[in-house]
Amino acid sequence: MERNQKKTECQKKAGDAIEVSMEREVDQNKKKEQEATACTEERYWEWLCSVPRLYYPLRALLLEQFGGPGNIYDASEKALRCFAESVPSMTGAGNVIAQLIKLRSPEQIAQLVHKREALGIKFISREHTDYPKRLRTLQDAPHGLFYRGELPDEEHPAVAIVGSRVCTHYGRQIAEQLAEQIAFAGGTVISGAAYGVDGAAQWKALEAGGTSCAIVGSSVEIYYPKKHSGLFQRLEQEGGVISEFPPGTQPIRTHFPMRNRIISGLSDVVVVVEARYGSGSLITADYALEQGRSVMAVPGRLDDELSRGCNALIAQGAGVILSAESFCEQIFPDYRQQKKRKALHITLAPSEKLVYSSLGLHSKSLWELLECTSLSPAELSGCLLSLEQKGLAREVERNYYVKV
Repeated sequence: MERNQKKTECQKKAGDAIEVSMEREVDQNKKKEQEATACTEERYWEWLCSVPRLYYPLRALLLEQFGGPGNIYDASEKALRCFAESVPSMTGAGNVIAQLIKLRSPEQIAQLVHKREALGIKFISREHTDYPKRLRTLQDAPHGLFYRGELPDEEHPAVAIVGSRVCTHYGRQIAEQLAEQIAFAGGTVISGAAYGVDGAAQWKALEAGGTSCAIVGSSVEIYYPKKHSGLFQRLEQEGGVISEFPPGTQPIRTHFPMRNRIISGLSDVVVVVEARYGSGSLITADYALEQGRSVMAVPGRLDDELSRGCNALIAQGAGVILSAESFCEQIFPDYRQQKKRKALHITLAPSEKLVYSSLGLHSKSLWELLECTSLSPAELSGCLLSLEQKGLAREVERNYYVKV
């Protein structure tokens, strides 16, 4: 009797073990099926986002009509051609849909993926869990992104710095000061890698040990402008180069306003440094306001053509940039503490300590500092220069200094 009972218990345990094993196998198979489905769906998204000249508006209408990209792939040629005829307002829709139909085959999708991977480009669709959260909330979020390097860090603030391609020395200086302090605070500088303000800010962010992402109006393997090839290569290593345009897409005028919504969309704040009326930077600011982002601008002279756009933004309610430090104090909660911690680790010569202790949050003139410190003009100038280089002092106007 006892032996039979033990035998029954052993059989029950063996049965339970087999059941658990079977359940585990079912779960693993389910997981594999889900991964395979997700992979297939991502490939369909990549295929749809790789059709030449199939821009966001027409692609959005296609998705509204047919559902997901898999449904578009499986749709009949007749249904797709009827769709093209139903959107006469979309110039060239028929040719684009004809191109889409040609690209519908497993071999074509495999070729698209192979071409992208050979160029070192990654792809992510709007449905992927790692798609940027800042973009996901937008009504016109890109259906997919092609990129080299990495996407912006979601854990820290991202600041777009945009402005004139033909900026003044002052504009370049302000862009660099902002980028340097944003990098120090751990933020990401977002811009378009163009000449002028964009490039100056992104170079400075990288030089300061920070990170930056460029949103481009071509595919990411085409460096535009070409003279910024070095910047693009460094961004690929220490930040990211991002586009909604597939490999092989050349930079054309109409692409740049489209990419501006991504510059603002990936940012928490958009800062405009020098802009004429009607410039692309103001388009980015308009997108930012539509997206619920903060907009700030650097004020300039009333008679300066490059300041008119910024001054107009300020008149309309944009925030005013008074200094890189005060801006970062608004955006980064622990910025002031970071600066204090940095100051504690900087070794100062006795004369530098004397000058630093004489400075305050309100500006002091060179003559006031000479009187406070009893240093010679040459010694004081050397100390102030050293403190500026260490990020502990700043000349707010000619011969007037503040503690940073």
